[in-house]
Amino acid sequence: MNDFFLLNNESLQHTFIDQKIEVKQIKVKDLNHFAQFADSIKKLDSYSIETITALVETEIFNIMGLCSLVTSLDPETFAKHIADQDAIAELVLKIIQVNEAFFKKEKQQSRSKTEVNESTWFDSFQYLIGCGHRPDDILTMPYGAFLKYIEAAQKNEQKRLKSYAVAMRVANHAKQQDFEKYIKS
Repeated sequence: MNDFFLLNNESLQHTFIDQKIEVKQIKVKDLNHFAQFADSIKKLDSYSIETITALVETEIFNIMGLCSLVTSLDPETFAKHIADQDAIAELVLKIIQVNEAFFKKEKQQSRSKTEVNESTWFDSFQYLIGCGHRPDDILTMPYGAFLKYIEAAQKNEQKRLKSYAVAMRVANHAKQQDFEKYIKS
């Protein structure tokens, strides 16, 4: 999904059996529940109809939970077609597509164990609040947009730090007049 899809909190239309439904993005405030339901699906090596179909029978209650959070699918319609594993697998694949920020496989980073353990959700929220976001707005953001805002704020901070470093270097090596000229430019 592109950035505007994430930013506008858009959804995708999907046809489940014979009913048109919406597949929505997960909101940050619902992420805990979503993660509980999606955990077994996220552990898959790859996402395809075949790999998901193999999970449908054993994970049907978790899939129902996912659908309740991110689709407009009527529970009675879902229950009527519970035996149609291919249709359910297609729906789960669409949920993965719309919420790819959550299901994307994370790259291993070379950070120390203490650095990873010290970072919390509160740190992420405070970081965005420090950049001008309001707590209520953060909670209602789609998770994908939340990650993009964090990424953009980090890039902005890196640029600011680089600018400070350049200014300090110039200040240390320049005469007073040259430094003032640099600042004005």
